[in-house]
Amino acid sequence: MDILQEGKNVFAIEMAGIQKLQDSLGQEFVTLAESIHNCQGRVVWTGMGKSGHICEKVAATMASIGIKAYYMHPAEGLHGDLGLLKKEDIVIALSNSGETDEVLGLLPSMKMIGAKLYSVVGRKNSTLERYSEVTIVFPEMEEAFLGNLVPSTTTTVSLVLGDALAVVVSKLRGFTSKDFAVFHPNGLLGRKLTMKVKDLMKKDDENAVIESGMKVEQAIMEMCKKPIGCVNVVDKEGHYIGIFTDGDLRRLIGRKGAQAMSECIDDVMTQNPVQIDPDILVVEAVEKMQDMDRKVSTLAVVENEKVIGTLCVADIAKAGLI
Repeated sequence: MDILQEGKNVFAIEMAGIQKLQDSLGQEFVTLAESIHNCQGRVVWTGMGKSGHICEKVAATMASIGIKAYYMHPAEGLHGDLGLLKKEDIVIALSNSGETDEVLGLLPSMKMIGAKLYSVVGRKNSTLERYSEVTIVFPEMEEAFLGNLVPSTTTTVSLVLGDALAVVVSKLRGFTSKDFAVFHPNGLLGRKLTMKVKDLMKKDDENAVIESGMKVEQAIMEMCKKPIGCVNVVDKEGHYIGIFTDGDLRRLIGRKGAQAMSECIDDVMTQNPVQIDPDILVVEAVEKMQDMDRKVSTLAVVENEKVIGTLCVADIAKAGLI
């Protein structure tokens, strides 16, 4: 057996199924998408076995992009979970045969509750189709193994259909990346869209600061106590006037040797350096760093002319933002 070719055959069969479904989509898809968009309650996905796993994933995708959706296991629904259902909800049942006993068993109670039923099935004229407001029926397609015994292509196209519904409805609702970040505060995108400089900067006892007029030796002591790669220099009133970095120290010692220790910090610091506001996003600060003429690993965070913190590239990288 050619293992690689067999694997590629599975791809080909399942992609052909996706293409068939794409070509067959019509008004039913539009109606179902509009029903989800206009739903005043929740979108409840239900299905047994592998169909159930697909329903769980689609419901999770919808919830993550602003659509109130959840998965109800049909067997659990028959044993009490139907109590979660309200008349404002819509139910989308996924069943390849359209005759799944556990799913059909939900129908009488659903009718009494008043929730509308929509379905996605693999064959025409099924019981589930007859009881549904709208049904998307898959075109005939080949499963990837043992004829049509092992659900593979049908589960793949079901997943793609669910993703298509989720994306279309979210676009109808004007869902944006900023909205997405609200639902994913711990995810990378969430952090990129919500984490501000003040959330990540070194501050208070972690921030290295010395006063104007001090010697380089004193700056080194401060840098050793607070190893952030630099020391910020302020005047007597606490206003930010300069920065002295690890790189500056190496270059100074290279020029002056031991004499560097007695130099006044004012004479060797970078004056009027770039600074950032604490309320800008970290990703904006990164862009500012990248636009600078020389490579920097720290930026002073300044508010009302006072240094309140230092943003370090190492911390940005640790947060996964670069």
